[in-house]
Amino acid sequence: VIDWAIQAHGGGGMCDDFPLAFNYAQARTLRFADGPDEVHRNAIAKWELGKYMAPKPKAAH
Repeated sequence: VIDWAIQAHGGGGMCDDFPLAFNYAQARTLRFADGPDEVHRNAIAKWELGKYMAPKPKAAH
């Protein structure tokens, strides 16, 4: 949403007249703190696909 607002404001979206550039930098930094999107997608995919996998037989001791 912030990216769209910056696009709508043109050059004004990158100057200090609007808080958009600051908000964009803040949101981008927060994405790093949460971890890479790819890691989250992989974790969710494994969890979802695991529902359909046959259980592995337990080794007899």
